[in-house]
Order: sequence, then C-alpha cells, then structure tokens
Amino acid sequence: MTRKRWTMLTLALLIGALISIVAAVVIIDPFQIYHRATAFTPPITNGTQNYFNAGIAKSYDYDSVIIGSSMTENFTPSQLDELLGGHFIKLPINGGSSFNHKQMMDLAFGTHEIRTIFYGLDIEALTHFYKTPKCEMPEYLYDDNLFNDTQYWFNKSVLASYIPKCLRTLGRADESQRDTMYNWGDLYEYGRDATLRGVEITDKEVPQAPLQEDPVLGQQYLLNIRHNFLPYIEGHPDTEFIFFFPPYSLVRWYELYQQGLFHEFLVQKEAIVKSLLPYENVRIYDYQARLDWITDLDNYIDPGHYGPWINDEIVRLVAADQGRITTVAQAQANDAVLIEHVDLLRAAGSGYFAE
Repeated sequence: MTRKRWTMLTLALLIGALISIVAAVVIIDPFQIYHRATAFTPPITNGTQNYFNAGIAKSYDYDSVIIGSSMTENFTPSQLDELLGGHFIKLPINGGSSFNHKQMMDLAFGTHEIRTIFYGLDIEALTHFYKTPKCEMPEYLYDDNLFNDTQYWFNKSVLASYIPKCLRTLGRADESQRDTMYNWGDLYEYGRDATLRGVEITDKEVPQAPLQEDPVLGQQYLLNIRHNFLPYIEGHPDTEFIFFFPPYSLVRWYELYQQGLFHEFLVQKEAIVKSLLPYENVRIYDYQARLDWITDLDNYIDPGHYGPWINDEIVRLVAADQGRITTVAQAQANDAVLIEHVDLLRAAGSGYFAE
C-alpha cells in the first residue's frame, strides 16, 4: 500500500469514526436535545437538571411549566394537569438564581405556547445579580447553534456514561418519568433530629433591617424583578403566572434571623407582592405562615426542604384558591405570624418543638 493510499484510508476511517460518534449521540440523544426518548428511559436524576432541562424544554409536549428551586422538585405534573388544567413539565434548577429560572422560561416560551407558569418564589434567589447564574448552565445545549453541539457529540461523559445507561434500558420506556423526574422525597430522613441537626437555638438578639409599612424593593431585588420577571408577565398577557412562597420550616426563619436577614427577606417578599399584584395574569399564594406545616418538623429533611406531601397539598390549595394573597397587608399579616413565632422559638429553644 502506498503512503498516499494509506493516508487516504486512515483519513476515511477517522472521518467515518467521527460520523459514527455523531450519529450515535444524535440518534440515542440521552439529553433529548433533538427528540424525546421513546425506546428507553433517559437517566434523569435530581442532580442533572442543568443538562436534562434543555431537552425536556425543547422536545416534550407541554403547555405549562413548573419553575423554581429544589422546593419544586417533588411536584407531580399529572396532579397539576388534573387540578389546574394544562399539560405540565418540571424545569427546576436546584439552588438556582432568578436568572437561572429566567433561562428556563426563555427556552419554554421560545419553543412552546405557554398557558401557565407555576413558580416557586424563593427570596434568596433574588439576592444575586440579575445577570448572574448561580448554577452554570451548558449553553451549547440551550442555544440553537448547531456548531457548538460538538461539545455534546464528543463529550466524554455522554459517550462513556449516559449512552450506555440509555442502552441498558432499551425497550423499557418509563411513561411515569414526567412525574418522577428530579423527585428526592424518599431519599432522606425526616423529623426533628434531621431538621435541627447542626442548629443551636439561642435567645441571642441579632440586629435586623427595619420593617416597612410601605415596602420598597432593594436595588438587587428591583433589578431581578425588572429583568427576570416582568418581561415575561408583560410580554405574555395570555399566560397565567401562579407564584407561591414555599413553606420553609420555622427553623429556617430562625437561621435567617441569626444571619441578620430575617426582616430584610420579609420586607422584600412584601415588596415583590406589591410589584406583581397589579398584573391581571398574576396570582400569588403564601404558605410560609402555615403553622401546622412549619412547626411540624416531621415534614422536613432540613430547615428548608419539605416532603412531597406538602407539594401535593400546595397544588390542592392553589386549585381551591386557598392561601391566595391579594393585598400587601395580607402578606404583612402572614409575616407578623413568622416574627411572633421566631421570637417564641428563640425564647423556648428547641423545646418549642414538641417531641
């Protein structure tokens, strides 16, 4: 064989190998970027949202979206379908900033007609600069630039891990995955010991920001509302935006008190309510002062995260229009309950929570 022929053969084999790799990724498509998986079960876990959300948003059939942090991961989309109407998917970003949640809405609105956004609103998510993702996203999966998909086609983890996992479930598609994806409800211990682990409750006084009768958004919060919320609410008047404030345990509010952030978060929550209520396509629900939930530590795996039965009940309450706030005063009344019970907790210590 001549050197030229050997070179041509080597080049042909190399090109063929590259084409085969690309074809394998595109056809199997573990992240479902090009098409939804129907012949196997994608290896979606509760730590892979940054990657899998791109394909779910692009390739699934839906008209409604669940947006938020880990507080929204245990929702069951089929329950929302039944009680709220529409066809839901989950696009949570665990620990994400409001910019991360904006990225999810960008993709959903850019690929589908959206009927409802069901949004778990964590105040902490608005403390980050409005253009800053708290969780870095693989932009090559989210954009429409085919050329940078090379980072997907020739990704070591995709080729060595995700594709083999897909092939191991070939012929076994899981029709329940829309409901079960990202759920962590049965993975952890619940109760007093789990929730109070590492938390020392004292009556030490910590200075707090002043409460405001007429709450005003701080600069960081204002920028987040202006850039990561209002363009969608105003730009999609036929889409209903349902916001709810997640019911963290009372221990989480005590932690915020210890950090000097308790009153700040409450005031900013009230200012957010004031900013969003004027829009006719917005509904807001507040479950943060539900004492029967937030003081029962059997509902929690840590100070903030509640079990899936709370997610289920939130959907039932929203469907019944219970817990809705239509004035800032209602939010302030709920927050006054939190202030009262954080003070009671500080005075009583961990004995506040009955054994």
